[in-house]
Amino acid sequence: MDLAPPRESTGGRSTAELRFGAILCVWMVLILALNGARWIAGFRPVLLAAAVERGVQRIEADGKGETGDDLVRKAIRTQRDSLPFWTVVFVFGDFVIEPFALALRAVCVAIGFTAIAAMTGRPLQFERALSDSAWIQGFWVLGLAVRVGLLIMLRRGEDDLDTSLGLLLPPGTYPAATWLMLRECDAFALLGWVSLAASGWRRGDANLAAAVVLCSGLGFFEMSLRTAVGLVLGSAMRLSLIAS
Repeated sequence: MDLAPPRESTGGRSTAELRFGAILCVWMVLILALNGARWIAGFRPVLLAAAVERGVQRIEADGKGETGDDLVRKAIRTQRDSLPFWTVVFVFGDFVIEPFALALRAVCVAIGFTAIAAMTGRPLQFERALSDSAWIQGFWVLGLAVRVGLLIMLRRGEDDLDTSLGLLLPPGTYPAATWLMLRECDAFALLGWVSLAASGWRRGDANLAAAVVLCSGLGFFEMSLRTAVGLVLGSAMRLSLIAS
């Protein structure tokens, strides 16, 4: 005879699962609205146009005395004609990848803590971990809201305003990989990862050391992936035509 209390459900889904989905939907809508504000206010288009023009300047500098003027003009025209393509790429990133990154991050953290709990003989709390992780994604939304707010209030370019460790760099020239990686170390993202680790520890899914290792590893992987993508896109926008 099963004496366990009945499991709360709605249509075969637990209340924790429904709460997880509802919370993430709110965060995703806010991400879409904030990124929409960046595009409508012109910050993202200006950033893309400036990147393409830097590629034009590189073509002009490398083409002096080496190729005919017609070839240089054709390369410049092709570079500028690539702007719509890059616009589509960044629109996809801002309105598809970024919202779903919240869900992917929350699910990966919940799976990681549940796996640690299973390996160490602790109670499995996957649904609670999902709900907690979903709430904490609000740190990433808050970080974007702060950046967009600063952009609108100060009317400065996106390269000049951020909330990352890149602000600690003194004036000068740095390798692109270093600059991008430091910019991925956003203060709100760091708070989010710390909160995720603390949440898993408080639930009893893992001890403090294991929670820190898990969230540090996932955070470093995400930061490295974003840095690599940024390097590839930046090089393609500025150097692909020159390399060819």
